Amino acid sequence: MNKGKYLQKWIGCFLIIGLLSSATHKEYINHADPYTIYLTFDDGPLHGSENIATAITKENIKVNVFVVGQHIQNSPQLKGYFNEYLVNPMIEVGNHSFSHAHNKYQLYYSNANSVYVDFLKCYNEYKLPTKLCRLPGRNMWRTATIKHNDMPSGSAAADLLYQNGFKIIGWDLEWEHDAPTSSPVQTGDDMVYLIETHLKNGTTRVKNHLVLLSHDEMFSKGWEQSELDQLVDKLKATGNFKFEFLSTLPGL
Repeated sequence: MNKGKYLQKWIGCFLIIGLLSSATHKEYINHADPYTIYLTFDDGPLHGSENIATAITKENIKVNVFVVGQHIQNSPQLKGYFNEYLVNPMIEVGNHSFSHAHNKYQLYYSNANSVYVDFLKCYNEYKLPTKLCRLPGRNMWRTATIKHNDMPSGSAAADLLYQNGFKIIGWDLEWEHDAPTSSPVQTGDDMVYLIETHLKNGTTRVKNHLVLLSHDEMFSKGWEQSELDQLVDKLKATGNFKFEFLSTLPGL
């Protein structure tokens, strides 16, 4: 083959590949409908809860918190944070059990009925406004359209809760934290990349919707708080994401 024609052929191939890649990227960035993020916080109220309330008020975004009954009763200050959650129109409150299994998950889930009683205690004692709940130590789902277990232990408890009107929501992606220091493992930039990747690849329970798990205690320090702000600001700046309550999740 003539060297000039050979070169033209390969240049043409590279141009086509480049155009296809560009089109795919453009289609993702300019998605017709915004992707929906459900920003959720577990284990509150804890020190850090007040920073979450401040951030979401400033950013004017909707979030969900899953509270632990024992934490509410630990001090007047923590109960005050819980009361702030209840009256904040940008916060939807759910149930994370009364005891958080005392962090002994295998024993806790060995008796499904006692798990149900534990959740019912938190729901009734603190007059929680929704029956949305998340199991401690388990990424399980029970909704009208989703049934998912991350392990067998806890499955019977999840079934019993759902049979009694609770909607169990797990998560698609976790913002991890270092337990001894409560510090976020990933930066806000890291999380933006992971969120975009999961949504682009369709690896979420509901297409074009992503449930993000984080924890109140991660945001007890000033610099950690800025990571939350960074995440929210970057997602909002794309114009391609909106924040909603879990009660609007399709198929709930």
